[in-house]
Amino acid sequence: MMNKTSCNIIKDILPLYVDEVVSEDTRNLVSEHIEYCENCRKKYDEMKAAVSIPIENNAKPLKNFKNKWKRKKVVLVCSTLIVAIAVMCCALFAVEHFVYPEEISINGAVYTQKGGNITALPAGSVELGYLRGISFWCTSSPTEDFMATNLDGKYGGNPIYQSGDNDQIIYLEDFSGFYIPFALSEYIAAPESE
Repeated sequence: MMNKTSCNIIKDILPLYVDEVVSEDTRNLVSEHIEYCENCRKKYDEMKAAVSIPIENNAKPLKNFKNKWKRKKVVLVCSTLIVAIAVMCCALFAVEHFVYPEEISINGAVYTQKGGNITALPAGSVELGYLRGISFWCTSSPTEDFMATNLDGKYGGNPIYQSGDNDQIIYLEDFSGFYIPFALSEYIAAPESE
């Protein structure tokens, strides 16, 4: 006994029937049809066989991807930290060395740091004394003899030398054996006459 439903309708519904997403009535209709129709039953068997997906047991590509992704994240985080630290160091350096001039006051004269450190004093240089005190973050010129503004506290007690070839240059010795040059920038009191 042949079903009244046409094969074309069953072939349209068959993918949904194989996926089991049809209503109970449609399921009964398709089941009844493929029971009697040889062509539709073959089509159903082909579709049912094609649905089975082989399981791949090789997870190595996924593990490789996961490891590469993890390495990229670590490199990104480390790079970001290094850049952030470098930016902070540059900002601190700029604030400490460019915002405020480093000055020393000796006998009413103000000397401002000039140029890079040197390893040896010029010939004929004379020791003037020792740096007595440090005033941090002072924006006004120093007013006491042998006082400094905005110099690192580590220079307190270090010797100061007058240049032998230029009386407008003095040198502050640091603890590493270098000499920091300072040039006369202004007088805050009249220079003493001899």
